[in-house]
Amino acid sequence: MTFDYMLDTNVFNDVLDGRISLTALMGNRLLIIGVQAAELRATQNSQRRTDLLAVLEEVKPARKLASSAAWGVEGAGWGQARWNDGSGDFEEMLHRLEELDRKRKRGKDPLNQLRDILIAETAIKIAATLVSGDRNLRQVVSEFGGRATDHFP
Repeated sequence: MTFDYMLDTNVFNDVLDGRISLTALMGNRLLIIGVQAAELRATQNSQRRTDLLAVLEEVKPARKLASSAAWGVEGAGWGQARWNDGSGDFEEMLHRLEELDRKRKRGKDPLNQLRDILIAETAIKIAATLVSGDRNLRQVVSEFGGRATDHFP
């Protein structure tokens, strides 16, 4: 049986660094939105960027539209995202992630939190399991009715 997994950007780093093997990913439907690819392309270290993009090519995840548009966020703009459904989930999820990050004294870039919620909300709305090394993000996904894990079965 295959499962749908939305890969957070940190999964590609884990594959590159040998914490997740490519074989562990196989046999499942792997998904991203444009945000993860944009984050990999924005990696400052040019060699690491090249290596991460090679991992992206090797993993070959299917691309989905982000479930909400976010102007100014690469990978969630025009033609890359659906209109927000007006449920308020996106805003509530973002607020909760900000709260958890403050509570655990993790000063994250607000734009990064926005990207994280775009990934997480999309995973929930398409019934995919989010794979992420970010404990706070996994908690938000769980609290909002989704599935999240930090590893593959």
